[in-house]
Amino acid sequence: MKLDLILENSRIIDGTGRPAYIGDVGIYNGMIVEIGTLKNMEAEERIDINGDVLCPGLVDSHCHTDMYAEQFPEALGKIMQGVTTDVCGLCGDSPAPVGNGHLEEFQAHQTYGLPGARPFRPLSFKEYGQIMAEGTSTNMALFVGNANLRVHAIGYEDRPASQKELDEMAGMLKESMGEGAFGLSTGLTYVPSGFSREEELAELCKYLVPFDGIYNSHMRNEGDRIEEAIREVIRILQKSGCRGHISHLKLSGIKNHGKAEKCLKLIDEARNDGIDLTFDVYPYTAGSCGLKTLLPPWILERGIEADEQAMMESENRREIQRGLQDDSWDNLLLNCGKDQIIISSAGDQKEIEGKSLGQICRELEIEADEALIRILGQTQGQASMIYYALSEEDLQTFMKHPACMIGTDAFARNYDGPTATGRPHPRNYGGFPRMIRTYLLEKKVLGLEEGIARMTSLPCRFFGIHNRGRVQKGYGADLLVFSPDKIREAGTYMEPWKKPEGIRYVILNGAIAVKEGEPCDLRRGRVLSKN
Repeated sequence: MKLDLILENSRIIDGTGRPAYIGDVGIYNGMIVEIGTLKNMEAEERIDINGDVLCPGLVDSHCHTDMYAEQFPEALGKIMQGVTTDVCGLCGDSPAPVGNGHLEEFQAHQTYGLPGARPFRPLSFKEYGQIMAEGTSTNMALFVGNANLRVHAIGYEDRPASQKELDEMAGMLKESMGEGAFGLSTGLTYVPSGFSREEELAELCKYLVPFDGIYNSHMRNEGDRIEEAIREVIRILQKSGCRGHISHLKLSGIKNHGKAEKCLKLIDEARNDGIDLTFDVYPYTAGSCGLKTLLPPWILERGIEADEQAMMESENRREIQRGLQDDSWDNLLLNCGKDQIIISSAGDQKEIEGKSLGQICRELEIEADEALIRILGQTQGQASMIYYALSEEDLQTFMKHPACMIGTDAFARNYDGPTATGRPHPRNYGGFPRMIRTYLLEKKVLGLEEGIARMTSLPCRFFGIHNRGRVQKGYGADLLVFSPDKIREAGTYMEPWKKPEGIRYVILNGAIAVKEGEPCDLRRGRVLSKN
């Protein structure tokens, strides 16, 4: 048999955690068909890897590629990092399913700051997969966002679901699981996902069990009340009987630094009791999200975050002022401080991008609430921020845990155009090269083989991404070749839009997507199915 491609003289790290070995890998019809010494086999193309690392294509265990994928399917920021599969539909939001209920309100909220973004329309999970069949730059394993279900059944009201409404949500969820979804996600610090009560989520999660689906939770608190939030996840898993995953586990705010061991103790106790629970982290001490997240949830419920005049009305402004001093919710401004919050994207207000909220307050001689109101009003609520909230010691403690995977929490962005506006978090372009260089090769938080396993076979096994995550005969040919002495993140917080270094080849579904560090004109990614 004549193979399509042979990658020879490779230092193979197979994704299982076993020691590396030297060998060749043969690919035919999108699959790994031979591993060993293949010098006597014929192939359409042979590439000499010269002893560099060949490993499975990386799996981003937490990202938001799906939210840009339909409009920008060719976005290169992830494939250029060596990512071949994105786990997405997370933090309670997904492009499908979208119901007819409260549709106009849903469309008004779900723009994600993209200029000219096409509003979401009624769409089943299956229909979304069919639309994306033309190809994207990575594979996508999609969860169902619980906000989609809740908006359809209830809208943006902060109240418990009735039985009829719960049945409507369950129907959409069951249909999507039958069509290949990987589970249910929540974003419990966001509106309207955060309006979901524990019992509602536990009931919905029961419908995941027949499909071996995962409850994937952006928890209700990542700061002062994080232990309580972890306990809520565990109770939902206990009540429903399904498996669970905690999104981007972190400890926000300096007063919460040092609590990593307490968090892991709760997770370990649950795992020892038979609950299958994992988590992911991103390899940075700064996070990123929409600036409107700084507003109290009861203000976001009113839907006035884009209206400066409405927010400045005396009653609303007093509510905002009080809320920004209130620690009863996951208050990032209170946890981080205004000098640790950087405006990363502000539409036409380019002069404030890269400045901290504190700097803006001092320059304009105004308080934080007024600065926040002005920026949101002038950007139609679409400004975004980077916030420095985490401890390096806690991050490394989490990384060492055997249930820890690695994610970027990034969107799929290009190096220019609408998806690169402002100063996006550099994780959009270099999160995985940073993980390999900084935490595996330099700090040696994990050995290289173990670290690669956390980014390949572990998420594939846990989430149920079949025939991927290993360099093994019979597995899909999603592969990464990188130079250990050169791999690194090139972007910075001020200049994030730079291609990483040291990524030589990326093979996606058997085809070369990146060749000697340059992208090929190719969209071979597809929506994967849990079934």
